[in-house]
Amino acid sequence: MATRLTYASFRRHAPGGVRVLVADNGSTDGTLDDLRRLDWLTVVSLDERRRRAREEAAQARRTLEKLRRDLDALVAECPPGQRSVLDGLRTGVEIVVPDDGELCRHATALDWLAPQVDTPYFLLLDSDVEFLAPGWLEDLVALADAEGLAAVGEFEPGRFPCRDRLATYLLLLRTDVFRALGVPFRPLLRFGDPREEERWYARARHHVLDPSAFDGFPSAAFYDTAAVLFERLQREGLPWRPFPPAVAAKFRHLGQMSWSADAHDDYAGVELLREHVRVAGEYAGARLRDHYGGGLPGRQPV
Repeated sequence: MATRLTYASFRRHAPGGVRVLVADNGSTDGTLDDLRRLDWLTVVSLDERRRRAREEAAQARRTLEKLRRDLDALVAECPPGQRSVLDGLRTGVEIVVPDDGELCRHATALDWLAPQVDTPYFLLLDSDVEFLAPGWLEDLVALADAEGLAAVGEFEPGRFPCRDRLATYLLLLRTDVFRALGVPFRPLLRFGDPREEERWYARARHHVLDPSAFDGFPSAAFYDTAAVLFERLQREGLPWRPFPPAVAAKFRHLGQMSWSADAHDDYAGVELLREHVRVAGEYAGARLRDHYGGGLPGRQPV
C-alpha cells in the first residue's frame, strides 16, 4: 500500500516530463505488476539487473586479464626480489557476480540507478513517501539553482558508530557534482585503529547493526547509504541545504517501510517497528481509497 501511495501521490503532485526509474529489489506482493502498467515510469526488473551484473562481471574479467598480461610483461623485467612482491597483484583480485542478496540491497540499487541519470539533477526517492501538494520538486530545483547547491535533503545526525548522513528517502543531488565525487551509497565500516579492525573481523558476525556490538571498538565508524557522500561534501566545502519548511510541508515520510521486512526477531524494538509498519500500511490504504480512487494513475491495459 505504501508503494502505491508513493507513486499515486508523486504522479499527482510532480510536473510532467519527469523521467522515473524504478529498481525491482525482489518485490513479491504484486506491486511490481502494478508499476509495470504505468506508462510514465521505467521499471528495471531484478532479472534485467542480474543479466547486466553478469555482463559487467564478464567485461571486468576481460579487463582484469588484460591488466594481468601487461603486468606479467612488466614483472619479467623486474629484479627477482620485486617479482615475488608483484606476484600478489596478479593473484589477489577476483571478480564476483553479486548474488540476489547483494543486488536487492537498497544501497546497491542506488549505486546502480545513479549512473543511468542524464539530467542536471536527480532525485532519490524511497517507496514510503507521500506527496501532499504540488510545487515541491520545482521549489527544490529552483533553490539548488539559485544557491548553486550540490544537494538538498534532510540531515540525519550520527550516533556511534553511525556517521552523519543525508537521508536518502528524498534527496536532490546535482548530477555532475555527484559523479565528480565518485562516492558509493553502499554501507562502509572503517576503523581508525588497525588492531580493532583485526579483532572485529575475527569475531562472530551479527545479524543487525546494534551499537552494543561495538563496545570495545571506539575507533569504529559506520557509513550508511549517503554518509560517505555527506562526508565528502563537507570535506570539499560543497554547499547543501536542508528542506525549507515550506517544501517539507508538501510531503510526508512514513518511515522504516523499505527495510522493516528484513528486521530479525532479535532486533531491539522489532515489535514497535512492526506495529509502526501495520499502522502506516492502514494509513496508506485509507489515503489511496479516499484520495486516489484506490489505484494508480496512468494505468495501461495489459
